[in-house]
Amino acid sequence: MNFSDLDFSTLQDIPPHQHNYDTLRISVTEKGLVSMNGAFRRKAGTQREFWIQSSPDGRYLVFYPMETPNIRFSAKGGSATYLELADHLEERGILLTAVYTMAWCQERQIWVGCCEELSQPPALSGLVKGKKRTKEKRSA
Repeated sequence: MNFSDLDFSTLQDIPPHQHNYDTLRISVTEKGLVSMNGAFRRKAGTQREFWIQSSPDGRYLVFYPMETPNIRFSAKGGSATYLELADHLEERGILLTAVYTMAWCQERQIWVGCCEELSQPPALSGLVKGKKRTKEKRSA
């Protein structure tokens, strides 16, 4: 094989493959079970107490490790019951079980989680009713 047309100095690194078990995540169930996955537990180390806030729409959760905690995860399993958080998210239209992908914000020394889940659709009663199409118009 001839590699004469390949300029090796222009080659670019490709980021390593990210496995699901390497993705830092928090999940929140309908019953208020909040769980750190194994990857997040490993990154957080022994830190299991956080003060949590959410964005107004519930899409982001922010975990402050140095503030007075409002949640304490179990040391081994990394879970906690926090029904108020589940209610808070549901009130904002977040479908539960919600999964937040976590990232460390070095500048603020906090963990930030983003939920990519779709919000609940609007209630049918709130939708504007359109005119019904007659059979003749449909067949035209």
